[in-house]
Amino acid sequence: MEEEPLIFEKKGFPSIKVFNEHFEIKAIDYWEFRTFNYSDIKEITHYNPNDKWWNKLYIMTSLTAQIFSKEDPWILKIIRINGGDWTYKTSYKSNSEFKKIINLIRLKLNN
Repeated sequence: MEEEPLIFEKKGFPSIKVFNEHFEIKAIDYWEFRTFNYSDIKEITHYNPNDKWWNKLYIMTSLTAQIFSKEDPWILKIIRINGGDWTYKTSYKSNSEFKKIINLIRLKLNN
C-alpha cells in the first residue's frame, strides 16, 4: 500500500512531496520531480543570495541593483553527503507553509 505524501504547491515556489523515507522536489521551471533520500542529504538551506558580502557590495555601488535586488529570487539549496548539491529558485516573499515543509524535512534529516 502506497503512503500518502504531504504536498506543498504554491506559485513562485518549487513543488515538494514529503514521504516517510524520501522527499521529491520539482523546480518552478521544470516538469519532473527529483527524488532525495533523507539518508543521502547533509543539509538543506533556504537563503537570500543578496545577503552575501560580495552581492551587498555590488548592490551598494549600483543604483539598478538597489532598485531590482529586493525582488530577486531566494535559493533553496540541498547539499548531499557525497558533495553534490541542487539549487532551486523560490519566491522572495515569505510563506509560512513553505517554512513548515522545509522544517519538517530538516527534522527528518536529523532522525
